[in-house]
Amino acid sequence: MQTSEWIPISHLNAYAYCPRRFYYEFTLAEMVVNEHVLQGQQLHERVDRFGSSTRDEKVQLRHMYLCAPTLGLTGYCDLLEAERAGADLATLALENKLYPVEYKKGKMGKWISDHTQICAQALALEEVLNIQPMSIQRGYVFYIGSARRDEVLIDGELRDHTLAVLAEARHIDIMDHPPMPITNWRKCRDCSLEPICLPREVLAMHVKKEGSK
Repeated sequence: MQTSEWIPISHLNAYAYCPRRFYYEFTLAEMVVNEHVLQGQQLHERVDRFGSSTRDEKVQLRHMYLCAPTLGLTGYCDLLEAERAGADLATLALENKLYPVEYKKGKMGKWISDHTQICAQALALEEVLNIQPMSIQRGYVFYIGSARRDEVLIDGELRDHTLAVLAEARHIDIMDHPPMPITNWRKCRDCSLEPICLPREVLAMHVKKEGSK
């Protein structure tokens, strides 16, 4: 099985949500569309329109492509927001006036998978702009279901977590079989890949196998 050198930023969200989901989506390229996936796709059809605008004196750059070869990350920022015009992006970042914004269809919560994704965008952006790590100190996730922004502090702890997720994802990607299912049935209930993953059945077989030893 061929290993990819690049991992899309959005797939780090999938890994943080469930490593087995990441394996099916990224390594095996499996995709099943359910109502949650369809709603997300429809949302990003509106969000993913390249361009720029000014709102409340802030410059908004939409659908910004990032390619960070050292990290091996590639992907898009839904929105890159600058708190003033007339300066280059690197200068704005160093002034703590530049940050990524990610759009999600659900309700606001402290979702580590979303925080991992926004942190990965910040890490990639720092590499692209050739600025020091820790320069981008915050990002935001806008939850459509709550019509609110959640501020995410991009501190050392979240950066370490995100880099660990990236390393773990690369390890999972080269496996010749998917990792074991998680046991958070609420996540499984909402996952479009549940009919392929069969988490309960796989875990039941594993328990039976271990019990027969």
